[in-house]
Amino acid sequence: MLPHGGEAISGSGFINGFITRSLSKSLRRPLSRLRRDEKAVNRILVVALAMDVYGGLLALMVGAVLLGGSTERALKSGTFTQLDIQILDSKNLKIEHEGGEPVNLGESTGVYLQHNSIDYEISPDPPVVLEVANSIKLSLPEEVELKDGDSVIIMVKNERKNKIIYRKELLSGSSD
Repeated sequence: MLPHGGEAISGSGFINGFITRSLSKSLRRPLSRLRRDEKAVNRILVVALAMDVYGGLLALMVGAVLLGGSTERALKSGTFTQLDIQILDSKNLKIEHEGGEPVNLGESTGVYLQHNSIDYEISPDPPVVLEVANSIKLSLPEEVELKDGDSVIIMVKNERKNKIIYRKELLSGSSD
């Protein structure tokens, strides 16, 4: 003890006294005052966190629109169905299934061709289930004959779910 009643700073007695005095002061404060005067979370922190969450959700939605906007594939039962369609010659197309769920061409899914602003359905008859890694050759309607440089729009659409699985403009190449 010092002559004026204080304690010396050296040793653990000073620290022990400081902790005891601090605890006794905080225990004397009523809990209702603690709850009313002190906030658990700063309002600025809450606003910043809300804006961060909002920005993240906005980025996810924009990404989904940009990536999901591809006209070559559409969401079907939680998976992507990936098709590739090629013009083989002036009278035939080839549809290849590259991934996703099987496609029931001709029954629940139609294949459509647009040439010279005229729409044609070219679905196979009888219907065919196209599995992954398989392909099918489809003949074009008699009134359609593709010449070099002709443009056609091919669309594969699930009629029951009203979803476009594939849509692409193709150019006819050399028919040699």
